[in-house]
Amino acid sequence: MTKIRYAIIGNGFRAMAFLRIGLVLSAQFEVTSVFFRNKEKAAEFSQTHSVPTALTIKECLSTNPDFVVIAIGRDGNPEMVKQLISYGIPMLVETPPAMNLNDLHSLWDISIKQNAKIQIAEQYFLQPLYEAKLKALKKGILGEVHNLSISWAHDYHGVSLIRRLLGVGFEKAQINGKNFQFPVTITDSRDGIKTDGEVVMADRSRYTIEFESGKVAFYDFASNVQYRSKIRTRHLNIQGVRGEMDDDIVRSLTKDNQPLVQTFQITQDINTLSTYSINLGGECLYRNPFARERFTDDEVAMLRCLLGMKEYLLTGNSFYSFAEGCQDNYFFLLMQEALKQPYVAVKTEVQPWNQAKKITKGAVPVPLG
Repeated sequence: MTKIRYAIIGNGFRAMAFLRIGLVLSAQFEVTSVFFRNKEKAAEFSQTHSVPTALTIKECLSTNPDFVVIAIGRDGNPEMVKQLISYGIPMLVETPPAMNLNDLHSLWDISIKQNAKIQIAEQYFLQPLYEAKLKALKKGILGEVHNLSISWAHDYHGVSLIRRLLGVGFEKAQINGKNFQFPVTITDSRDGIKTDGEVVMADRSRYTIEFESGKVAFYDFASNVQYRSKIRTRHLNIQGVRGEMDDDIVRSLTKDNQPLVQTFQITQDINTLSTYSINLGGECLYRNPFARERFTDDEVAMLRCLLGMKEYLLTGNSFYSFAEGCQDNYFFLLMQEALKQPYVAVKTEVQPWNQAKKITKGAVPVPLG
């Protein structure tokens, strides 16, 4: 098997996750170089890693990667994407591609003129649980889905899940929103469990998003505490004409309209809590092909992005197109506007990327390896 060769622009948390994947699966991947702006950080990295470092983009690309993973601070994405477009190198860009509408339009315009090959590293729908839930929905277990309540992921990630779960594609919508603040005790972080009892005021943003098809999303999230907390959970409720998916419980109807209650059965590695398989009603909807490597669910999804990038370069089939990423972020920007004027509907408009030729409502399957 030909290795997937990629360079990494960035050296933060996400960049190092992409590095770890490449190092663990060295038979499938090769990280050709890691780009640093800081000479001292590059030297420190070289003391513990055998992967080459680069201090200039030209030096980074001289290692001949198949594509580049851009995993830098969100404010730096637009200029870095523009710079790499000029080199003609394919890109896998971490979310979001830009933080304002002008930059989104500028990037889209340049990408079209230069025929740039760009995919977005949106990983949430590729996480094991969501892959299983999307597969169950595709089988029609709930009938046609009309609404959902989601408190699972922040900002553009939440938008991505909403559009995919409802199957609304690039439909126009109107958004109402309001922000609230509540005190909460900090219990966890990327650095580990917190037990000092610190209390902070946490923003909780709530939105009603009505799509032109009549489908509706009720969305809320407390982004500064909800991901890592021992006292706050995440939720998803999806309602269709013949059933409801409420977190891990599915209530539906049999062919002769008898009520049926089933539960997603999740088997995990007890050492890492990474997902091994997910079953519903005796049917396996997900099996982790990388279980031996003990990746976290998020790392598995990031790995799927890398495999999706390979498929994109080989076939031209997007796993998450630049147009999709632009739409997610455009929605998020309007959601921010809605918070500034509570109870006043903010309406989306058709954007240039909505006219992209290969736009589909469903996900293009990403090969498992």
